[in-house]
Amino acid sequence: MSYKLIYTVPFATLDNILCVVEIEKDGYTGVSTELTAGATPFVIDIDSEEFLYTPTRFSTAKLQVVGNDYLQTLFSTEYRQYRVTFKKAGVITWCGFIKPELYTQDYASETFILEIECISAMSVLEYIDYTTEGDSKEFVSIWRLLQRCISTAAGQYTSVYIPHVYASSKAAYSTSENVFSEMTLSEQDFFDEDDKPMKLKEVLEEVCKFLNWTCVDWKGSLYFVDVDHTGTYYNYNISLEEKEDSVINELRVQDIGFAGANHSLDVLPGYNKVTVRCSNYKADDTLPEENFNAMEIIKEIDVGVTQLPDGSTRRARMLILLPTLYTAHRYMWARTDSEDGILTAGWNEITEEYYRNLSPNDAYRIAGCHFLKRCDIKIQDGESTVYNYDYTDIMYINSYQYAGGGYYGSDLDIAAHLTDKTKPLLTIGNQSACSLYSNGVFALNMEIGINAVITNESVALGNPVMYLELKVGDRYYDGEKWTSERVYFTLEFENKERAFEKDSRLNAPNTKTLDMPYNGAKGYLIFPPTDGLTGSPQLSILGFYSYAKSTDQWKKDYYAACYVYDLSLTFFKKDSNKYALEDSENTDRTYENVLNESYINEMDEIEFKISSYNNDGACYSKVLLGNDYLKDNLYNCILDDTIRPEEMMITRCINHYSATRIKLTQEIKERADISPITRLSDTFLVGKKFINAGGSIDYKMNRFECIMIEV
Repeated sequence: MSYKLIYTVPFATLDNILCVVEIEKDGYTGVSTELTAGATPFVIDIDSEEFLYTPTRFSTAKLQVVGNDYLQTLFSTEYRQYRVTFKKAGVITWCGFIKPELYTQDYASETFILEIECISAMSVLEYIDYTTEGDSKEFVSIWRLLQRCISTAAGQYTSVYIPHVYASSKAAYSTSENVFSEMTLSEQDFFDEDDKPMKLKEVLEEVCKFLNWTCVDWKGSLYFVDVDHTGTYYNYNISLEEKEDSVINELRVQDIGFAGANHSLDVLPGYNKVTVRCSNYKADDTLPEENFNAMEIIKEIDVGVTQLPDGSTRRARMLILLPTLYTAHRYMWARTDSEDGILTAGWNEITEEYYRNLSPNDAYRIAGCHFLKRCDIKIQDGESTVYNYDYTDIMYINSYQYAGGGYYGSDLDIAAHLTDKTKPLLTIGNQSACSLYSNGVFALNMEIGINAVITNESVALGNPVMYLELKVGDRYYDGEKWTSERVYFTLEFENKERAFEKDSRLNAPNTKTLDMPYNGAKGYLIFPPTDGLTGSPQLSILGFYSYAKSTDQWKKDYYAACYVYDLSLTFFKKDSNKYALEDSENTDRTYENVLNESYINEMDEIEFKISSYNNDGACYSKVLLGNDYLKDNLYNCILDDTIRPEEMMITRCINHYSATRIKLTQEIKERADISPITRLSDTFLVGKKFINAGGSIDYKMNRFECIMIEV
């Protein structure tokens, strides 16, 4: 965005300190105009939520100007169109944007007061969707999330304060380690099952809840406040690339001085019970699921009449569709280079446009994967009845090319393609989300039906074989182990040499045994390596064939096409109980603490959408530390021990709220050295320390109505 100054509003405080409000417009190219300040030129209101661990505490501002111009140019429709920066004695003291479609003015007088409402720069994140870092959902570090939120807000913050609380170990705490760059999680956590993204403010709030912090915009700086930390804070620049140490200061309100007589004292309630619920975002359905009903229909085919054993005939209507999530590959065979240069000798992958322009029959019969809806009609004694009234969703895998009564290419060409594993027919999961897969098992399931192109009667088939490629991150499965080299594995569908009717189906082999501790898993089981797999699963079908036992011609022996139904790849965690005698569902996990079971004053439940791993299976919502899930191994200098952030939140709440606390509101002078991490005290409340928890600042009157909560 490109901002240029359009308005300035200068004024002076009671202490005759010069102030100015600068209003910039995105894309503006003109000169700036000076406006006249009202009686109360600039007032900031900071959120004052009483709960100390609220994840964000942002601010709003009211700008007041005098004039006879309605300033309708400031009536914006976009939250970052007009940037507002308040400077006191030349120092940036607040930054934000004009709130769109909202301002109040007197319409009766020739000269009137115009009040313009503004929101802080970080508040704008409430209206901005999270977007992925790359083309697909990958892992992102907590540090990168903080950087993105700050840079996207586009505020003119001068510094960012971050507490030095966490480390990967006690030994690492005294080093220059940035543990937040090592703590990562899947970007899928910021998208729901319908792929709707979170707002960036929600992402920031969840990060702050996980770290037990409060993000506060304050006088031109950003503070990530840890209420319980009294040690070092790092003062970063806005890009979070350079830092210097900073310490907490202490002030007494009597030394600051008072700017009014509106003081009050409240007693806040205590709590006996605290509950933290972690919303587990399971990654058990590791592949996205196509919605056949949402696909575009590009062709319709009426399949020819087929004679059935009972004397009836059958015809079928098929619809050819274009997938939206899966990648279907399709190939044409050319014996020699074509004159137009589109096809070269060998197998050529065709474009979607080329596929669209083929005739329905040619499109259906070329090598590759086709998405179909099929409805069959049975004709008996001249009358037709629909015996499969609803269309069946089918993925048609075709390893050869057939048209016009013959094959394209020789028999050897066909055989070569059956063994050419460099040309996938179908790729699933290239848009799937990444996760860490460990301590569990993948279950691959599908049903297949043989497409008997050459003959219509029942045939005796051997065991059909499918070639597949499974990749997770940068590792491939070879049928037994995982390797960094690109490999494939075979899936054999047991047919027991029996006759195979046209409508028969075969299931993927079930390799689960009685002693395997994976409740609910069935199908072809694939075990991750002991160190786990990190990344996005991707499954490709590379080819298929089966053969007949009693036909005369070689061509008729091979069936290189099949229908695929209900393809799925699901990850199951290992049961903690070998015999699955307990509930092993990956439900939300709850942590709680009760101080006094005879009388419970319960705090509102706290929900974490980012959490640590506690035998939850593959989860998008679980943080990784290095190459493994974060468990109870995050060092916290406040306890001088390792602890789960969820349990640390309970510990903090119990320590603060097991007894009543004081909330003190006083009108004091506005001073530059008051910050959200400043420890405040009052002469008449001996032994008590307070933290600034919001309030209102009138810069003209140099007055801060400060809300302080006992810590």
